[in-house]
Amino acid sequence: MSESRLQNNVPVISVLFSVGSSPCIVIVVNEQSLTAHVPIMAGLQPNIWAGVAIPWLAALVSLVMRVCARRMTKMSWWFDDYFSMLAFVFATGYCSIMIQWTLHTYLGVKIPDSIPTDEREAILQQARFLSFLNSICYASSIACSKIAILSLYWRLFRISSIRTPILIMLVMVVIWIILRTFMLIFRCVPVQSIWDHTITGKVCNINSGQFFLGTITTHFLMDIAILVLPIIEVVRLTLPKGQKLAIAALFLLGSIVCFASMFVLVVLVNYDNNTTQMPYEYAMFCILGSVEVNIAIVSG
Repeated sequence: MSESRLQNNVPVISVLFSVGSSPCIVIVVNEQSLTAHVPIMAGLQPNIWAGVAIPWLAALVSLVMRVCARRMTKMSWWFDDYFSMLAFVFATGYCSIMIQWTLHTYLGVKIPDSIPTDEREAILQQARFLSFLNSICYASSIACSKIAILSLYWRLFRISSIRTPILIMLVMVVIWIILRTFMLIFRCVPVQSIWDHTITGKVCNINSGQFFLGTITTHFLMDIAILVLPIIEVVRLTLPKGQKLAIAALFLLGSIVCFASMFVLVVLVNYDNNTTQMPYEYAMFCILGSVEVNIAIVSG
């Protein structure tokens, strides 16, 4: 059990990790500072519920099937299994934050103009804090899924010329997640100034828009490289053309993740950093992120 307490009425968030047959994260937010009524099923909220429920259930089913397959075949677990589970933990955290944000802090809904200025700022401050947590869960889940897929390649292609590229990609993924996490947390000093704009004397040497665009572009390019690696090996197999296409299509299931990444890039390019409706404008990024992190688990 871990708790995060903030000043100036920013919510107290409790996170519970339960590791068992199915890991979960429960996030509870203290809403004392927010008294406004949040409309239910308005704006983009129906899209949010669908974007959370369907991909998350697909990821859950894929993990259950993975566990059943391991028991039926009596195969021992390997790195790809463990990292898939870890990716699901972070993906569940991502979706839990989205649910809490949607229910209580206007995610996908425009903040009414009738809201007083101080209350509006409290809403935006909480939204910025939740987006900060979401960004950590997003990148961590994506990185774990990449490592899981590359570990699967390493296990499948034991004697292959693509083993060196697999190792190179593994190193790149590890470097990417370390740099991204460090820059995400410390892009502003003190860290609290990322979501609390009332803090004076803060130093922000990293442009947030350029930072997110650069890191997501990098991981999009890595996704393409990871998809191409097994296709090169499949082409060399002495199999009928139909079987080759079937095997290639199986690996290309991850192309859905690439499409989601591409749409995330489009949303980021058009995102207005000075918007006063941050929870509404940020909603589509959250929806696409949910699809991306969960389908990445399915493809792994």
